This record gives sequence, structure tokens and C-alpha cells, in this order.
Amino acid sequence: MKENRVLQGIILIWLVLWGWLAISPYSRGDWILENLLIWAALAGLVSTYRVFAFTNGTYGLLAVFLLLHSIGAHYSYNGTEIDRWLGVVFSSKRDNYDRLVHFSFGLLCAYPIREGLQAWTRLGRGWLSTMTCVIVLAMGAFYELIEMWVALIVAPDIGTLFVGAQGDPWDAQHDMELALYGAIVAMCVTALWKRKLWKITLYR
Repeated sequence: MKENRVLQGIILIWLVLWGWLAISPYSRGDWILENLLIWAALAGLVSTYRVFAFTNGTYGLLAVFLLLHSIGAHYSYNGTEIDRWLGVVFSSKRDNYDRLVHFSFGLLCAYPIREGLQAWTRLGRGWLSTMTCVIVLAMGAFYELIEMWVALIVAPDIGTLFVGAQGDPWDAQHDMELALYGAIVAMCVTALWKRKLWKITLYR
């Protein structure tokens, strides 16, 4: 990592932005709960870096996703400036930033998952994309369970705010659905990109 200036730059920029978003959040208790995911993800990436290091592009994708989550943690996912724009675009009174982040989970984290599977398994390209989407869907479902457990056990007093259902009985299903759609889009883009690189190599 000492010689990887690009990764160092990604980390520095992310830390500065995260530190700024840590100042005066909408709800400090909810901010702490939301950041548990970020701290767990960072601990996992740091502890496994010497065993397996992702590409800088992958770390960049993960940094963007964690930053989006940090913005949601600061505003408690129900008061971001982005929500005003999303409300106009989708003609919705609902705060849709949480929907955007769930879609971004699939869109931004699918390639890192695929990269890991490519390094750790012998799956072909088709199965790599398929299993990536399956894993994203499974992780999305597991996160919904984590939200429920945390809300019930750790902080039942702010459970509704933390879960962010906003009165939608199908909120969890919509969140998982959007994550899956994001992963499918990411895998389609990856397939087109890989095909373009293959053609460039073939005709060089």
C-alpha cells in the first residue's frame, strides 16, 4: 500500500469527506448504527489486504458506495438534498435516497464481488456474472435482516428511523429488488467492457 499512490489518494479523499459528514448528523444515535456497516467493511478490507488486494478501480467503486452510505448516515436517509431532485424526477413524495443507495450497492459492489470470485474460484465468465448477482441478492436480504435485528435489539427507540420503511409494507423487497437490478446492470456493463478489451487484444 505504501507504493500505491492511487489507493492512498482514494483513502485520503474518502477520510476527509467522511470526517466532514461525521459533523452534526441528523441523529447521532442513528449515525452510529449506520456507520457500523462502514466500520465493519473497512476492517474487513484492511485485515485482508495483505492476503488479497483488489484493483484500484474496485477500491474506488467501494469508496463511492461507502461515501453514499455516509451521506445517508449523516441525513438519516430521509433528508438529503438529493431527495428533492429524486422527488421531482419520480414524481414521488417518498424520500428515495435510500432506494438510490440500495441500487448503488448492486451497481458499485457487484464488480468487486466478481473480482473476488474470479480470483478465488474457477468459474467461467457466465457463471461469474450469475453468481455475482446471486450473492448481491443474498447480501441485500441479509442486510434487511441485520436492520431488523439491530432495530429490535440495539435501538428499538429509533428502529423506524433506522429501517427507513416510510410506511411501505414492501420496503425490504423493493430494496433487495433494486440491489439486484444494480448488479445486473453492472454485470452487463462488465460483459460489454470485457468483450471490447478482448476485441482490441484480438485485432492488435
